[in-house]
Amino acid sequence: MDDASIEAELIRRIARGERAAFDELYARYSRPLYSYITKFLRDRGLAEEVLQDAFVKIWRSAPRYDRSLSRPFSWCVLITKRLCIDRIRAMKPVTVTDDPVALQPVEEQRQPETNPSERVELDDQLSILGEMVERLPDSQRLSLQLAMNKGLTQQEISDQLNMPLGTVKTAMRRGMQRLKTMMASSYE
Repeated sequence: MDDASIEAELIRRIARGERAAFDELYARYSRPLYSYITKFLRDRGLAEEVLQDAFVKIWRSAPRYDRSLSRPFSWCVLITKRLCIDRIRAMKPVTVTDDPVALQPVEEQRQPETNPSERVELDDQLSILGEMVERLPDSQRLSLQLAMNKGLTQQEISDQLNMPLGTVKTAMRRGMQRLKTMMASSYE
């Protein structure tokens, strides 16, 4: 039996709910799919999340696999590619028009009451922080920007970015850790 036949049989067994077949398919495909995802997304942390999502989707979609339409590996790559594209679409930058405060006339936007020298210092610090946030990987940057600029909860960020809640929490935690490191090194 050739590899394609063996792998098609594994998918057929996965469709019946056989965990051992899933484990074997994972052992065969996880490395090449991870490599593909990493090249596609250019973010190892995100690649790990998408790989996990891909195998969940493979598990759930196995009953619909049709060997006459594609080879097993091609089918798995197609599932993975779609998830990568979905993730990229979900990470599109938020535009200014998505920020309701930006759409208000300037006189309606609330400004904190501070004296001019405090305001200059605060503006400088916010500018530095903004530049640091821009240097973060996309998932971390977008999550933190939505929390800081829009005041969204982690669940709301998860919904808006179409990312699992755990992914958002991890991205925000890692982003905050990176910001802390960058801030510490900038004040040394």
